[in-house]
Amino acid sequence: MKKLTLLLIATLFAFAFSSCDSTSSTLREMNNICRDIEKNFDKYTEDDFEKITEKFSALEKKMEQRELADKEKKELYKLKGRYYGAFTKGAIKSTKKELKKISEEIGSVIEGFIEEIK
Repeated sequence: MKKLTLLLIATLFAFAFSSCDSTSSTLREMNNICRDIEKNFDKYTEDDFEKITEKFSALEKKMEQRELADKEKKELYKLKGRYYGAFTKGAIKSTKKELKKISEEIGSVIEGFIEEIK
């Protein structure tokens, strides 16, 4: 009977620690995605954006189905904020670059137009 009890306790501990490890690795993977977006946003294609969004969403759902400690919840929400912030910041930078290109082209057009009508 004691052996069965010890085996049961050992099994429960194994499940408990593997669950924590799985949570940590999922949070780590989400962190890596955020870091990648922050560094490489301008290199992503539309297809890349779809794939990374699907992956992050799947990891997010996986985490939300678990019973998380307060610290883990806080980390999850922080990562969600970083994820959306990285996309927003990248989109703003990309838009700035495009607007700069357009303004440089418009400047040349206006300059040429003014030279011609003098």
